[in-house]
Amino acid sequence: MKAAVFSYPPKVQVVEVPRPRVGEGEVLIRVKAVALCGTDLRIARRGHADIPEGEKRILGHEVVGVIEEAGKGVEGLTPGMKVAVAPNYGCGKCYYCIQGLTHHCPEGKALGITENGGFAEFMVVPQKAVFQGNIFPLPEETDLVSIAFVEALACVVHGFLPLRVNFRDRVLIYGAGPIGLMFLELARLRGAKELWMADLSEDRLKIAQERGVKTIVVGKEKVKEKIKEADVVVVAAPSPDAQKEALEVAGVYGRINFFGGLPPQIKEVALPSNLIHYKELTVTGTTKSNNFHFRSALDLLLQKQLDLSYLVSHVLPLERIEEGLSLMEKQQSLKVVIVPE
Repeated sequence: MKAAVFSYPPKVQVVEVPRPRVGEGEVLIRVKAVALCGTDLRIARRGHADIPEGEKRILGHEVVGVIEEAGKGVEGLTPGMKVAVAPNYGCGKCYYCIQGLTHHCPEGKALGITENGGFAEFMVVPQKAVFQGNIFPLPEETDLVSIAFVEALACVVHGFLPLRVNFRDRVLIYGAGPIGLMFLELARLRGAKELWMADLSEDRLKIAQERGVKTIVVGKEKVKEKIKEADVVVVAAPSPDAQKEALEVAGVYGRINFFGGLPPQIKEVALPSNLIHYKELTVTGTTKSNNFHFRSALDLLLQKQLDLSYLVSHVLPLERIEEGLSLMEKQQSLKVVIVPE
């Protein structure tokens, strides 16, 4: 079968690899669509700590497809069933796993990172992931390409819930990429009264303007002059300046989420912590998602509470995955979806 394989020095190549076999408790997925993620781009260009030098890995963790084969002992999952696959699973026994926080399991695994993922014609879901409920059946009528990014939305749901957005809130989002736009749509769904989005790219902000959002071009306009005392601030960009400014623009009792991770060369950020103290700010950081977040995101899409189909800007065959990575790198895309077949 064809697969996009990462190897060192950092590169991704589409090559022929053996089709995986299904063991007891495992499920073989015929992959129909996989969304590219910022994590895929970072791995492709710099590698990853969970992929040691000398190892190879099939990337891809935002996976939807059809069950091809179910191994012995698998119940409720049958060939021909459309499914979405949550990538993170844990040992099932540790302090974090018994709370459902499998994404923080010290022995946790992730499809497309620690294990082979979905940039291939077929992908095996390991026994632990199957038994922990990481395969989510979908209605037969589901358009798989249009929900391939559900894992990304699950991560956004994770970051959004602690913010407690309500109908009285002014919401400011730094970063007008797919993640920022997902935060925007969730805030709109919760009835936020005022929505702002800030970004360096005027082209990206045009999409936010089309969604009826007030925008700020960072570098040309001063955020603090356009919006004062935001109730909720999301930093969905890898920017230490935005993290610092978030504390300044937030109002009393403001809630802040640092969603975007910073580049590895930035070890520390000097933050005006007195602002947290005197304004009684709540500052959170979130990473990854678990099956609760994944189920919540899937429900939002399947029940049509959110229509995020406009986020899919490109649909490419597996052979053109490097083109998709380049589009992301140049910020010329929103969500790029790879279709292996």
